[in-house]
Amino acid sequence: MVRNDMPSASAQRARYRARRQGFTLIEMMAVLVLFAMLSAIVLPSFQRWFDGLDDRVQSTELASRLQRLYARTAMLSQAFVLTSETAAHPLADGQPAFALPDGWRLADGSTLTFSAAGFCAPAALELRSGLTTLMLRVDEGSCDVSIERKRP
Repeated sequence: MVRNDMPSASAQRARYRARRQGFTLIEMMAVLVLFAMLSAIVLPSFQRWFDGLDDRVQSTELASRLQRLYARTAMLSQAFVLTSETAAHPLADGQPAFALPDGWRLADGSTLTFSAAGFCAPAALELRSGLTTLMLRVDEGSCDVSIERKRP
C-alpha cells in the first residue's frame, strides 16, 4: 500500500487562510490615508456647524430673556425703557432688567419700551457679539420675538 504524504488541496487552502489572518501593511496604510483625507474634509465643516450652533443657542436664549422681561414688567406693573445703559438696572423685584451673556452687548441707539400694562409696541433691538449681530424684532400685540442673525 502506497502512502500519500501530500495533504489534500482543501487542507492546504485551510492552512493558508489560517496563516493569513489580519491586514497587510499596504492595506492599513490605504485605510489611514483615506481616514486622513475624510477628516481633513469633514472636521472644518463640523467646526463651522458647532460655532453656528453656539450662536443659535445664545440668540434663542436672548429672545427668551426679552420675552421674560416683557412678562416681568407686566407683572410688576412697571414701565421700563431698555437701552445699553439701563439693561443692568434692577426692576422693582430687585433683579437686573436684561442680563446679557458674556461677550454680548446692546448696540448703541437700540431702545425698547415696555409699558406697565404689558402692551407691546413693534420694535427692534440690536445685539452684538464678536462677528455676530442679532436683531430681535418684537411683534405688536402678541409680544412674540423673532430673531434675525447677521454675519459679515
